Amino acid sequence: MLLLSKRIKKLPKNVDEELRGWNWSEPPVYTRSLSQVSISEMVYCSTLRNVYLKVKGFRGEIGRQMLQGSLIHTVYAIGIEAVKRFIYSRESIDGSTLRTLMGDEFYSLLKDLKEEEGIYAKVLWDHITNIYSAELDRVRSKFTNVTRDSLVSQVVPFYVEFPVDGSLLGLTNLRVDAFIPHLPLIAEMKTGKYKYTHELSLAGYALAIESQYEIPIDFGYLCYVNVTEKEVRNNCKLIPISDSLRSEFLDMRDKAQDIMDKGVDPGIAKDCERDCMFYKVCHP
Repeated sequence: MLLLSKRIKKLPKNVDEELRGWNWSEPPVYTRSLSQVSISEMVYCSTLRNVYLKVKGFRGEIGRQMLQGSLIHTVYAIGIEAVKRFIYSRESIDGSTLRTLMGDEFYSLLKDLKEEEGIYAKVLWDHITNIYSAELDRVRSKFTNVTRDSLVSQVVPFYVEFPVDGSLLGLTNLRVDAFIPHLPLIAEMKTGKYKYTHELSLAGYALAIESQYEIPIDFGYLCYVNVTEKEVRNNCKLIPISDSLRSEFLDMRDKAQDIMDKGVDPGIAKDCERDCMFYKVCHP
């Protein structure tokens, strides 16, 4: 986290005041539409036809990659919450004790998973356990007589599934995968391959947090997490939330709201992927 903070401090922060989320009452951030759109839906299809199909009542089919992404998000969120809970509940907890408690906790999670899901979940759970058990011992070795609340903030200095009210921007209620308040920095966890639209989603979350809390969010952290049967592979990148990224997101929001308000079919995208939940609808 310290290295990430140093990188952020060295990078320029030049964002036009008009493109900050706290200027939600003025163009170009302002929206006249009463429709609220989801960021995840806005970055799903290049023509936003998924927004149109949802308005028309289509549900689509959830594919394998989406299911795995959902599993990774769920396990990660539960794992981080468990780490915090155990630190709060044990006065003299150390890394070894945390490992034991996390091992026992996993079996409560396992009973709700299918066999294949359990294999991937265990790999990710062990990854989380190893990282934060080591971090707990590191913090314990540096600080003595620290309160449990401060200990948690040192070991896990972020919130998972952080809720944000997007209504001032014409967005639905949102959940940011992780929010690191003292930097401040938002982080999104994705599976599969890189997509530019994932950067656009960071701009949306940044604007929404700025609109609610009036604190500047200049960077996002985009992490691709892929879990195999043996290991967790991370590839993370620091993304400047630039003027161009903000403007492009706002243009996309306006287009999505227009589709919702007028019900006009924007047409089938030319870059459809077979794992799209609406692929069979657009390509019967």
